[in-house]
Amino acid sequence: MEVTFREWDDVLRGGRLETPPGRDEVRVCLATIPPEEAGLAAFTHLLGPDERARAARFTVAEPRRQFVFGRIILRQWLGACLGIEPAAVELGCQSRGKPCLMPSARHPDLRFNLSHSGRRLAIAMACGREVGVDIERIQPLADWLPLTERIFSPRERVELLALPQPRQLAAFFNGWTRKEAWLKAMGEGLTDDLPAIEVTLDPEREPAWLALPGGPSVVRQWGLRAIPLPPDFAGAVVFRASP
Repeated sequence: MEVTFREWDDVLRGGRLETPPGRDEVRVCLATIPPEEAGLAAFTHLLGPDERARAARFTVAEPRRQFVFGRIILRQWLGACLGIEPAAVELGCQSRGKPCLMPSARHPDLRFNLSHSGRRLAIAMACGREVGVDIERIQPLADWLPLTERIFSPRERVELLALPQPRQLAAFFNGWTRKEAWLKAMGEGLTDDLPAIEVTLDPEREPAWLALPGGPSVVRQWGLRAIPLPPDFAGAVVFRASP
């Protein structure tokens, strides 16, 4: 499976065309969210009525800016792949709330997922296979060690606490984003059984599954990659290995 990463190189400019991902390809687009909302105002016409209504319900500027920018870039990228205007992209939701293209879309088999944290945005896209992405800004958490008992399995905690202390916080966020990306690929929200989703944590190792609910046969069905991000971020993309 080919997984490619790139920065969105013409943010907030339309007019480009792009071929959709191939059947054996996952693409991840990364972008930096503008620090101010003023530059986004000229592009809100690209959003659908439901998206504009949702944006209006945000009472805090940063989450609103993250949402609006993410939907603008998503629509621009999907429009470029479908050969249509971003505003014409028909978006819907699966039964558990995961965004998707409407069945009437020109390329309904195109799958995608989006995540943002701080001023970073990531969108993953694939054709004919589910995909999930999650990024998080690494920041001190007063209660992160007690949280490990709810999030990680015993062997994950052994790996985490065996790491040098400067790497432990990054390892914590590695584990969190890898588990969350799988749940998003599955179209599920957070679960009480996060320890059943076992992953490697060490920032200096390639990510890998240790276990997934359903056993080894399920592990073989899913791929996992780390996302190249600034050192104060952790991120992962998860994809079904075979459609």
